[in-house]
Amino acid sequence: MPTALTNSTDNIFTISGGSGKPKLSISLTGKSSTSVNELGVFAVDDAQGRINGIAPGAAGYTEAALARSQVVLSPLANVPNGFISDPSRSLEFNNGDRLRFYLVKNSSTDAVRAGQTPLSNVVFSSATSQKVTDLGNSNFTLALEDGTGAADFQDLVVKIQPSNQPLPLGIGLQGKSQAEVIDLRGLTQQVKADFVLNREAGFNNFVGFYKVADESGGIDTNGDGKADLTPGQAGYTQAAVRGRVAGIDLAVSNQGTANFNDKQLTGGSIFAPFLISNGTVDQVLNGQNNQVYFAYLGANSDKADHIRLLGNNIFGFEDLAGGGDFDYNDVTVRVNLSIA
Repeated sequence: MPTALTNSTDNIFTISGGSGKPKLSISLTGKSSTSVNELGVFAVDDAQGRINGIAPGAAGYTEAALARSQVVLSPLANVPNGFISDPSRSLEFNNGDRLRFYLVKNSSTDAVRAGQTPLSNVVFSSATSQKVTDLGNSNFTLALEDGTGAADFQDLVVKIQPSNQPLPLGIGLQGKSQAEVIDLRGLTQQVKADFVLNREAGFNNFVGFYKVADESGGIDTNGDGKADLTPGQAGYTQAAVRGRVAGIDLAVSNQGTANFNDKQLTGGSIFAPFLISNGTVDQVLNGQNNQVYFAYLGANSDKADHIRLLGNNIFGFEDLAGGGDFDYNDVTVRVNLSIA
């Protein structure tokens, strides 16, 4: 039975069928917002959109929705030269899930959960914020309005369609809280990684990857498989940079494209990215530069969200303290993974 997606009400979709867990492919087809909004999705309990008995618009609804949400993607407002125009995300659900979409205005789900962005920035799907077009064959266009500028429903536009393809390597954790990472758990083989970088920034930034011991970003320093340092603890930044994966030293010229092919990652682990803002590895290890930013907000000196999920295995970085201009295009990293 093929995967089916239906839209019985304006703002709730139902997914069913397929072999195993039903999957959706969601691809960016348009955007006009000058802000870097984030699209997310969550499952509701009934056709009215309730969550644990809480109705849409009632106190506690936003918190309940974000507690069970998945991030879909963030479209860049100012796209660097060479970056792809139609990034996509693959997501897996339970059979029969009722799905509702939301948008975070000029911020992220992680920042809202951390209390850095007000709950009022979360815009839920409704007649005034969303238009759905049925394209037939369980395909839909979802056009969202972020409440700024003209009400033209062009701020963020995606195509949603069922997918029978297996999930791409590495994306298992992507969409969860503070999880702009590559998840290779469950694999025992070596994995080949090809990286494509683009940039729209004055700073010369460095991007690397390091192995973490768990989903919370802990680092194992003594080899016993358990986290010895957690994000925010003294020594975490230097341990991450010192323990980076050898040979994956990523940088790109402004408005350029850089390719780093045939790199190796070892199956069985989670690999998280970091960005050194306008500095070098040696400067960090010598204590001369502490502007290193991670997927884990607690590891960042300003506790801000510096990495956004732009698509499957695609990460966008903000290189300025405090979030800077929040454009997340200072470096973009696309990772193409295959079994070596």
